[in-house]
Amino acid sequence: MILVVAEKPSVARDIARVVGAGTRHKGFLEGDGVRVSWCHGHMAELVQPATYQPEWKVWALNRLPMLPEAFQVQVREGATDQWKVLRKLLQDRATKEVVNACDAGREGELIFRYVYQMAESKLPVTRLWVASLTDSAIRSAWSNRRPGQEFNMLADAARSRAEADWLVGLNATRALTCLARKGGGQNLMSVGRVQTPTLAMIVGRDLEIEGFQPQAFWTVSAPLSAEPEPGVVAEWRGVFFQPGGAGGPAEKKGTAEVRMASAEVAEAVATALSGQTGTVATSERKPKRERPPLLHDLSSLQQLANKRFGFSAKRTLELAQSLYERHKLLTYPRTDARKITPEEVSLLPGILNTLRQVPPYREHTQMLLDSAGLRPGKRVVDAAEVGDHHAILPTDRNPLRAGLSADEKRIYDLVSRRLLAALSPDARFEITTLIVVYELTPEQVLPEPITSPLRLRAKGRVCVEPGWQAIEPPRKKNERDLPPIPEGTLAEIGKAKADEKQTRPPSRHNDASILQSMESAGKLLDDRELARALRGAGLGTPATRAAILQTLLNRGFIERKARELWSTERGRALIACVPVDELKSPELTGQWESRLSRMSDGKEARSAFMAAVREHTARIVAAIAAAEPPAAAAVGSPEPEPKLGDCPVCDRPVRERKSVYGCDSGRDCTFVVFKKVAKRPISKRTVRLLLKGQRTPLLKNFKSKKGKSFSAALTLDEDGKVSMVFPPRTPTGLACPRCATGRLVEGRTAWGCARWREGCDYRIAFMVDGKRRSPQDAAAEIWAAAGRERSD
Repeated sequence: MILVVAEKPSVARDIARVVGAGTRHKGFLEGDGVRVSWCHGHMAELVQPATYQPEWKVWALNRLPMLPEAFQVQVREGATDQWKVLRKLLQDRATKEVVNACDAGREGELIFRYVYQMAESKLPVTRLWVASLTDSAIRSAWSNRRPGQEFNMLADAARSRAEADWLVGLNATRALTCLARKGGGQNLMSVGRVQTPTLAMIVGRDLEIEGFQPQAFWTVSAPLSAEPEPGVVAEWRGVFFQPGGAGGPAEKKGTAEVRMASAEVAEAVATALSGQTGTVATSERKPKRERPPLLHDLSSLQQLANKRFGFSAKRTLELAQSLYERHKLLTYPRTDARKITPEEVSLLPGILNTLRQVPPYREHTQMLLDSAGLRPGKRVVDAAEVGDHHAILPTDRNPLRAGLSADEKRIYDLVSRRLLAALSPDARFEITTLIVVYELTPEQVLPEPITSPLRLRAKGRVCVEPGWQAIEPPRKKNERDLPPIPEGTLAEIGKAKADEKQTRPPSRHNDASILQSMESAGKLLDDRELARALRGAGLGTPATRAAILQTLLNRGFIERKARELWSTERGRALIACVPVDELKSPELTGQWESRLSRMSDGKEARSAFMAAVREHTARIVAAIAAAEPPAAAAVGSPEPEPKLGDCPVCDRPVRERKSVYGCDSGRDCTFVVFKKVAKRPISKRTVRLLLKGQRTPLLKNFKSKKGKSFSAALTLDEDGKVSMVFPPRTPTGLACPRCATGRLVEGRTAWGCARWREGCDYRIAFMVDGKRRSPQDAAAEIWAAAGRERSD
């Protein structure tokens, strides 16, 4: 008997369908010599400090640092029932092989290893490494299972990351909280290896904006006209510039050339130019190519979805995960690679043939297929730049039959267009530069730093061949056609104009910008080696960055205002009170990610890494203990009520209030769940289910306006409003709760899925325990099962 351990029930069902495990049992599926079970994500976790030493239950500086000799794991709360199923299967003598089918990556490896460790199993392990959940991909991976020991180094890196986060996070949080209490503070000062430097970047940006002092500057522009040939008049507009700087404030390269620091200087330049005749000194036309963009990894997809649609990082990940797990339309989304390996090149014709059937992509895809063969270059194919998973690709399944939501279609479109763009030729442009010069007369004396000759510059850009931009056009075309004018041609300068402007502060962070900052945090470092490490890893990983932002939101350290992320009083207070700069900078992550990456490659010993982390933890605790306690007022506002979930309208945390459940946006958001609906109390558990997008079980004891009791389930509609759902009266015509595609039909002995010929064996018998079910009871049971399936 082979036991397959998947990360989630939905993935387990996909694998079971392919390997022939069609018989359902509680917590697993079985058939054809294979059992398939699942973990519900992270089933195990590192135990709390008091488990190691009772005195660590007390939060006190003199009991730190906490440095367990060996880490222990325990079952997470709420996972006990499924853990018992897995343990029994792992300890069953009939089991001869265990297949690790958890997500193919560092965290997926850790999920399986913890379960295997808790069961004290000694069974041989193989690895199912899949990039997509299509039947063909699973079948291929099943036939090519790899020995589990090949992934021991990846498991070492996963364990080391988890233990390092435990050591630094718990010790620093306790130390800083105890220090704050010495000064009269009562709040939890939550610190994390990735969380705190991310918060520091948001706080730093906000403080930079608030401390920004705008500076006035002036620019000068003028209309120009010339007659390049008799009877032909060309007109355009030029901007005054002076090489080396015009004396005004600069924000980026080139801006100092056109900015003047005073109105007097600008007006003098405008007066000197107006009505004069200049000469075309430069007339250049240069070709320029723009290379296709790289394929998407999760971070780039999240950034683009935030810019285009305002999606949060969390929302984009949820949609991409649904397209991967439920619809099988995308490959594994939690990747940090933007290239594919030579093995994936053979999949491209099948993917393109599928995209050719979708109207928005048909013409461009046909052009690619009609070209002299698909030979993607190194910007697309480079095995050296692919780690656990290749870049996100569409699969060869047809999206037109998938019944996608509007938001799912948007994410699928971004990924599909990006693949087509990456396989397309360069976009070609013609860049034109015209510079008109005017020599000042001896009578025209201008204030410093302006010198003769005065120059007016115009730049043009025209698309010659759109290439990849035909399928992924830029949001702003930024095109301007300038006339072809020979050098030496006289140009008439019209009335020049001086415009007053101001320097602008940097923009507030949003999901896209903070993800980019987390990804490229190495730019904040002076150490080149650390910067190189962060270019590959950054703060967190693509799979965890959305969760990090959500943690900061949940703990009240940051808040959303429209599309922007603002630091709160609590967040600023925390950063101000952290006395150890390493906890606020990307340096610690750079050091660790570099070494963890080396560990995954077998170039770093786990024992040496953990010894360094323990030593580092002790130094952090000592530095915090030696610091002056912050004043109580500096520690910030009290910790908010526990979060129940994310608001479906504005994505901010939902908490229990006095008479309602509402989000942190207050009256600025329309979402609310009253604590009583139709005179029935609504529990926090029910609200949590609703916020997960699930339908509640059938709830009793609602009261109508006439006082009559009734039962119903609750759900949230598309606008985030609570609505009641009533069970149907017959199973016939209901959606199948297993495959979600077929409809139920009435047979001779049972109601079953109409897709039974295609492999869906869902059925519910007419008879149970010798008694015939009523259609209404059967419908209610199926209806409830459908709700459970959707909540996996």
